[in-house]
Amino acid sequence: MKKVKIGIHQHVFTSKLNSENIDVFDYIKEIGFDSMDVNLRSTDFDFAREVRKKAEKLNLTLTGGGSLPKGKEIISQDKQKRTEAVEYMKEIVRKASEMGVALYHGLIYATAGVFTGSGPTSEEFEYAVTGLKEVANYAKKYGVSLCLEPANRYENYMLNTVEDSLKMLDAIDEPNVGLLLDSYHMNIEEKDMYKSITSAKGRIFHFHVNENDRGIPGTGHIPWDDVFRALKDIDYDRVVAVESFVDNSIDIASVVAVWRRLAPDAETLSIESHKFIKQMLEKYALT
Repeated sequence: MKKVKIGIHQHVFTSKLNSENIDVFDYIKEIGFDSMDVNLRSTDFDFAREVRKKAEKLNLTLTGGGSLPKGKEIISQDKQKRTEAVEYMKEIVRKASEMGVALYHGLIYATAGVFTGSGPTSEEFEYAVTGLKEVANYAKKYGVSLCLEPANRYENYMLNTVEDSLKMLDAIDEPNVGLLLDSYHMNIEEKDMYKSITSAKGRIFHFHVNENDRGIPGTGHIPWDDVFRALKDIDYDRVVAVESFVDNSIDIASVVAVWRRLAPDAETLSIESHKFIKQMLEKYALT
C-alpha cells in the first residue's frame, strides 16, 4: 500500500497565490506537508507555470479546487448558461494541466450558494451529468480527473450525501470522475461516517480532514477513529488535506460562512493539523 500524503489548502494562508507569497510552499514543506490544494479559480493562467516549477522543485503534489462561482450554472434552465459553465470548466482543466494539477475538485456539479427553494429535479440532475461528462472527456486529453464534492445543504441542494454522489458518478460513467469527501460536510449530512466512506471504496480520489467547526482537526467532535479506520479499510492511498479558513477576507469565506477565527493563526493551524493527521495515519498504518 502506498503512503497516504498529508496536504493543506492554500486558503489557510492566502486567497490568491502570486510571486510575493509563493514561498508558502517552502513553509509547508518545512512543516512536513506533502501536498497543497490550490485555488484554480484565483490563480492567474500566466502564473501557473511558476507554481508548477516551485512545487516540482520541492516535490509537492498539487491538487486543484475550483467550485463553480455564481454566474457559472451547469444546472441552469438556460442552455446558454449551461454552455458557459462547461466552457469555464474546460478552461480550468487547461489551467490545471499547465500547473501540473491532476485533480480538479469541488462543487463542480452546481453553483455554491445558488438555491431554487426546492430540492433537485431529475432535469437538473441530467444537466449536471451531461455537462460533467463533456468536461470529463475533455479533461482526459490533459490527464486531469474531476472530483465531485458533496457539500452540506446550506451550500448546495444538488449533492449532499455520498449516496447521492455515487448515483451521479454512475450516471456520468467516466473513469476520470471520482469523489472528494470532506469530514466537515459529512458530519452534517451522514448518519454513519464509517459506512459512508467505505460505501465509496475505489471511488474516492481526494479527502478533506476537517473538524466539525472547520478549525484544527482533533479539537472538536468528528469521530476521527471511524474516519481513519474507514480509510484504512478501503485501502485509501491518496492525499488527506486540511481545508480551513483562518482569514475571513478570502473570496470563499462568505460562501462557507466563516465569520470568526477558527484558529489563532495560520501557523498554529498548519502545525497542529499536520501533527494530528500524522498521528492518525500512523495509528492506522496509513503511512
